Amino acid sequence: MRLHRFYTSTPIESDNFEFNDREVIHQWKKVFRYNVGSQVIVFDGRGMDYLCMISALRPGGASLMVVNRKKTDFSNRKNIVLCVGLIKKDNFEMVVQKAVELGVNHIVPVLCERSEKRKINPERLDKIIIESTEQSGRGDLMTVSKSMTIQEVLDLGILPQEKVAFHPDGTSFKQYKENTKQVSFAAFVGPEGGFSDKEIELFRKHNMQVLALGQTILRAETASIVVASQFLVD
Repeated sequence: MRLHRFYTSTPIESDNFEFNDREVIHQWKKVFRYNVGSQVIVFDGRGMDYLCMISALRPGGASLMVVNRKKTDFSNRKNIVLCVGLIKKDNFEMVVQKAVELGVNHIVPVLCERSEKRKINPERLDKIIIESTEQSGRGDLMTVSKSMTIQEVLDLGILPQEKVAFHPDGTSFKQYKENTKQVSFAAFVGPEGGFSDKEIELFRKHNMQVLALGQTILRAETASIVVASQFLVD
């Protein structure tokens, strides 16, 4: 029987620990019909999966005993920061979900000249990240920063040294990928309508390569997912 994975924000430091997420406990009792003796996989975002047995189950919490532990399979992957122009809520949330599954390290929501949406819901995105991490088998949590303009994120100096932007008029991404040996990237993908001429000029001013994914024009959410997959999936 397939065991389900659940995230805890409290570091697992011993073989016996408390799990106090009331929403998850309710799910265990009412949906999965877990009881004392049932087994679950719990992780704390630090790269380990803990196979645990429920030793006590209360209305608001549970006592767990670690039966086995193993490293997850997300080690030694590339470091990808995806800087995504803000788009409609459902589409942006889909990008976040798929980025988790693919192994993106960090997302920066970017306020662009053509962004239709100007705000994000951090609590909603955190929930999507946790659910996607539980489902995918990933051992660490992807992070999402606050919204920033292109200039702000470039000025902060938090991005990897290798930074690229995607635009239909750019040079071949396929050729770029074949010639680069970098394993840490920041990739900028525009909103619906793409980056403006002024924004493209800003990228070039910062000595960033502007690349094209192909001859067809992709939707913003599709382009974001394709970019992440092309960098991360060999």
